[in-house]
Amino acid sequence: MTNAAASATRPFSYFEWMVARRYLGATRSGKGVSLISMIAFGGIMLAVAALISVMSIMQGFRLTLLDQLLGTNGHAHVEMEGGPISNYDDIAAQLAAIPGVTEATPLIEQPVFASANGETGMVIRGVRRDEILTNDYITGPDHIIDGSAENFGVGDKGGNEVLLGSRVASQLGVRAGDKVRLLTGQGAETAFGRTPRSKVYTVGAIFHVGNAEYDAIYGFMPLEQAQLFFSFGDAVQNIEVKVADPEKIKSYREQLMSVAQGLYVIDWQQRFQGYFNALQVERFAMRLVLFLIIIVATLNIITGLIMLVKDKTGDIAVLRTMGATQGAILRIFLLSGALIGVLGTIAGIVLGSLFILNIDAIENGLSAMLGTDLFPAEVYYLDGVPAQLELREVALIAGFTLFMSLITTLYPAARAARLDPVEALRYE
Repeated sequence: MTNAAASATRPFSYFEWMVARRYLGATRSGKGVSLISMIAFGGIMLAVAALISVMSIMQGFRLTLLDQLLGTNGHAHVEMEGGPISNYDDIAAQLAAIPGVTEATPLIEQPVFASANGETGMVIRGVRRDEILTNDYITGPDHIIDGSAENFGVGDKGGNEVLLGSRVASQLGVRAGDKVRLLTGQGAETAFGRTPRSKVYTVGAIFHVGNAEYDAIYGFMPLEQAQLFFSFGDAVQNIEVKVADPEKIKSYREQLMSVAQGLYVIDWQQRFQGYFNALQVERFAMRLVLFLIIIVATLNIITGLIMLVKDKTGDIAVLRTMGATQGAILRIFLLSGALIGVLGTIAGIVLGSLFILNIDAIENGLSAMLGTDLFPAEVYYLDGVPAQLELREVALIAGFTLFMSLITTLYPAARAARLDPVEALRYE
């Protein structure tokens, strides 16, 4: 008999698991504790699912925006203090020779006024033919939506074709093959200053990056034509540098600046600092708020277990008189609370993951049902809801939830373990 009792109260034995599971069910007086357990389970599940969904969307937004910005722009721009870079081919070759640098491309970037069937301001980037044809974000098969870039940079002084962003083309009311007039203030130098210059170009192709801001601002022109149109002569505005690991662009700064005297470097983290600082702050604040929601959800476990202890006072006294130790009673109620936390966390992970994996279909369905665009590109700069399910983030959420579930069970479990069986049976 003694051996049986010892076996029954062995730490986390089958007996303790069985009692803990049964205690989460109906009570003698009805369904009260069971209902509270279900509410606690549902609260944890929804809190975990919400946190996974929100953090995955924010991570997806950051990665998508970063991917687009770094795919269409250089990771750093090397400029000359005081004016254009004349010996740009030599400097570009030296920059390209730096370990980790994958590209060094001469570039001219100037604002222009464009007119055709409509009018708009835009930015023209003068680049070489090989650079634009190897940029999949611009001329890749998934991004050219009208025309072709095959004739870009072909002809005298780079030819007469330009590439336009999809929203620029829409504002101008043009398609591939149409004519567009560009006007710049960087014309010929006279005694009264620079004179405006305009020229008619042919739209060779229309590209669509997927970033509403980029598609609504940028166009491309062959570098030789940009030098002529913007009066740069045989010089460029800056040299665009791409590196193997953009996240470590700061480590390349000294090497880039050491190439020649009078150069200074602007990297992508400086150029887009406002974007990513805002995203970082928002991400931290959202994580903090949602973690607080998880804390509130796990506090329901305390309510449920305190009511369970009160309801099972007689059972606890009987178990103690039959040989169950205070440790066994403590573990039984710890397991009861832990089961709610573990099952709620697992269900939340499954629900949040399913939501993220089907977010496009959900967004399209809700938009159709409500008759409005829930994710307008003009506001969010992206064509669809980006989401990236990150295992490390999921593990952090799950670990925090399980930790809070365990913490919230300690007080009611300790209260049950300290219950005096004599006093408890007196009122039974």
